[in-house]
Amino acid sequence: MERLLLLDEKNYDKDMDKFVRIAVRGIAFVGDRLILIEDSKGEVKLPGGGQDEGESDVDTLIREFREETGCSVIPESICPFGYIEEKRRDFKNYHEGRIFHQISRLYFCEVSAERGETHLSEQEKRYGMQFKMYTLDEAIAKNRAMLDTVGELAWNQREYRTLLLIKEHIEKDKR
Repeated sequence: MERLLLLDEKNYDKDMDKFVRIAVRGIAFVGDRLILIEDSKGEVKLPGGGQDEGESDVDTLIREFREETGCSVIPESICPFGYIEEKRRDFKNYHEGRIFHQISRLYFCEVSAERGETHLSEQEKRYGMQFKMYTLDEAIAKNRAMLDTVGELAWNQREYRTLLLIKEHIEKDKR
């Protein structure tokens, strides 16, 4: 799988402890609308999340997509897109004395027509996460506005730039 983007803040010492997290995120369109999760502040993100120990990318994608959206991923449709790597000093509220190193693996996929219930984590509920569908341009505009109002936080940057990479890929395929 090809690395699409490296977001390295270089705000850490190389000898610090490192926390490595693998996340798997899905890119699924229904017509021209992208399935997303939106928080109470208006930021949108691709459905997905952390991989459990011993879990495959496919299993993580299917589980996370269903939990966050209620949609069932069609396993045969899963196609790798690439990954985004992030490195930075972890947040003060968590473990400021360590490096946060996340690899987000991205997959295109299709979902079945019926939609079940979501099963959000307590943190996702606190952030007011909800299932949404927007065109790619609408999603990019929403996250650009988020960067302009809330600031360029690490996850805002990742989500915004990921959407731009998806758009670039789709436009390239049309040519």
